[in-house]
Amino acid sequence: MTTLKIAYAADEAIVATNLDALASSDWVTLPSVTNEVNLYVDGLVGGQIHFDTATGTILAGDSVDIYIAALTDADTSTTGTGGIDTAFAAGDISIAEDVEFTPLNLKLIAVVKPEATTADTEQTYNWGPVSVAAAFGGLMPQIWFLTIHNNSTDAVLDTGEHVVNFVGITYTNA
Repeated sequence: MTTLKIAYAADEAIVATNLDALASSDWVTLPSVTNEVNLYVDGLVGGQIHFDTATGTILAGDSVDIYIAALTDADTSTTGTGGIDTAFAAGDISIAEDVEFTPLNLKLIAVVKPEATTADTEQTYNWGPVSVAAAFGGLMPQIWFLTIHNNSTDAVLDTGEHVVNFVGITYTNA
């Protein structure tokens, strides 16, 4: 009788520099992650968001909302590997060539709720780990990406304090 065992890949950083100084109410998309080579059956994604309260105050009810989306056909995305390099507003008709921004097509996977603070109190908040496959009915997508909405009255910190990591999951027979 064989035993099925879970195996975790090495932690993989997802570049999050475009989160730096993300203004209040702005959106940003991180670079896409491909599963075409590793063929993970699932993966865990999580990270840290750091608020820059030196320039403002976090209010009760503020949040940073993390969404996930997937591409069903890698051939339809010529720019998918780079994500969207700059912040964009939800009212934008188009955020990149041939890429329409429709928040309703995104799946909410995590909400970072910062504690209401007084000015000059910087805070870092962890989020995740969240199953990528669970967001898509238990099946790991071929290519996926995160979109983050700063749904707060303050900007996030403007220097590399943000972390987003992914750990792929496979199963082995022993």
